[in-house]
Amino acid sequence: MAIPDWPAVNYRPERPSFQPIKMALPPLTTEFEQGNERQRPRPGDNVGTVGQTIWMTLAEAEVFKSWVKNTLNLGTGRFRAKVWLGTSYEEKVCQFTRDGKPAYAPVSRSRVAVSMTLRVYGV
Repeated sequence: MAIPDWPAVNYRPERPSFQPIKMALPPLTTEFEQGNERQRPRPGDNVGTVGQTIWMTLAEAEVFKSWVKNTLNLGTGRFRAKVWLGTSYEEKVCQFTRDGKPAYAPVSRSRVAVSMTLRVYGV
């Protein structure tokens, strides 16, 4: 099955909302009885996370909600999106994190702030 692309809506986060990309997931940790700790990378640890808020028009927000619900199976599927990696936007395969599914908040009569946390593959 092909990975769907970000819908035809705004993808650029608001500057104050952007959280720098965390370039790796936290390591697996094992604690020992003596208080020592062993840390090791996770297999396939080329995954990062990024938090952001995107302002959309009401029409864009409706398109986006429909895309998340229908195309991504309630936000569980992977998709391609342009992600800011510090110097430029790059197209990456992404997925919403468990606790980072889109949240919608009206900011005016014509705009909605859509906050999300993305798992970004291949960073």
